[in-house]
Amino acid sequence: MKKLYCIFLTLVVAAIVAAASPAQNECSVPVAQADTTGRGEVVPQVELKTDTAFAYCALEMTGSYDQHEAAFGKLYQEAMNQGIYGGMPFGIYWNSPANTPVEQLKWDVGFTLPPGNAPKPPLAIKKWDFTTMASLKYRGVFGGEEMGNAYGRIYKWIGENGYQPSGPMMEVFLNTPSPDEKGVLFGSVEIIVPVQKAPPAKDAKVK
Repeated sequence: MKKLYCIFLTLVVAAIVAAASPAQNECSVPVAQADTTGRGEVVPQVELKTDTAFAYCALEMTGSYDQHEAAFGKLYQEAMNQGIYGGMPFGIYWNSPANTPVEQLKWDVGFTLPPGNAPKPPLAIKKWDFTTMASLKYRGVFGGEEMGNAYGRIYKWIGENGYQPSGPMMEVFLNTPSPDEKGVLFGSVEIIVPVQKAPPAKDAKVK
């Protein structure tokens, strides 16, 4: 229960200090068709969105994702100590546990940073340069099969629509996760994958 409280407190702090966020202008672009489960529940849609590049305040991390609680706590404690305020909290994941040893995982926790701020170590100022992204807004259990299906859906959409991933995955926390009576966390997160057009398939050689 102490761990859940810390997660709650960390994201409440994030909401309190939120004062700026990247532009959210979306153009008319392909959108995945809505789908339903056997229970009639609507499966989240994948959208292609455009955005502007933005600076963010980051705490660089290495190793297991189990460090999220401590990472966000340190990020916001250091930010408050330095008088830095920004936007919604997110994680950026530079490689994947699917093909990288846990101890070599590289990831950031951070928030968007308004102009005029200059974070000092252990914080860093970085730039998100990706402007074309596949996006899926997921609401449900954090972790497990349901969230895994959401990741599968976004990557399937990318391939089926002639795109390929072109940068690290981002998760934007849209609200404070809340536990049920069993302590299982529920919440909303936007999964973002930068994309670019995939090169055309090479024509088969004519004999």
